[in-house]
Amino acid sequence: MKGRVHYAILADMERYIEDFNPEDYEVSQYTDPLIIKYLREYYNAHLPIDITAWIRVNEPFYQSSREELGKKVCFVCNNINRLLRPNNEEWIIFEPQVISTHYSHSITLPVYQIALEEYGIEIILRNNFYDWNVSIKSDIPLDCDFMAVFNPAERIWYCEGFPKDKIYGCYNQDHSQFTFEIISDYDLYTFFFILKNFLGIKEEK
Repeated sequence: MKGRVHYAILADMERYIEDFNPEDYEVSQYTDPLIIKYLREYYNAHLPIDITAWIRVNEPFYQSSREELGKKVCFVCNNINRLLRPNNEEWIIFEPQVISTHYSHSITLPVYQIALEEYGIEIILRNNFYDWNVSIKSDIPLDCDFMAVFNPAERIWYCEGFPKDKIYGCYNQDHSQFTFEIISDYDLYTFFFILKNFLGIKEEK
């Protein structure tokens, strides 16, 4: 008997699993729990993966937790990534990647990467339902006024789920690679709005 797989998850499997044969599965509106478990373990062992494929098999059990995680994922995808990629085609193609995971409230949460290669910028961020940790690595110094949305003198020594080589010193030490903490979504959006303007990112007409 063929395993049942939702068509969107089947497309993800074709994209990420080597030597995958779609004929081994039956397209359905429902995905068998054992397949979800297999994919969760497989994807987490083969990161990076785009956030959409990751969240499809990593939704928390409880509805309230699904809603909270869903809000944060949507905020990163539809607000932050959209802000930095105002061109519709780029926004759809270049999704945030999940490069690692961490835990909060007994829930597996993603560590995101947004790579703005054309601007020489790598962004790593995570949220634990309390605050945001963000690491920025840039080919050029980001000498701009971030309007005190974070403490430029504070060094963050530990960021849950971050690879060790992605945790940097504070902004005051180095304007081209730094790690910081932000509490609110509003302040995080403000930071990236300022960064967007500094880089000159504009929507194509």
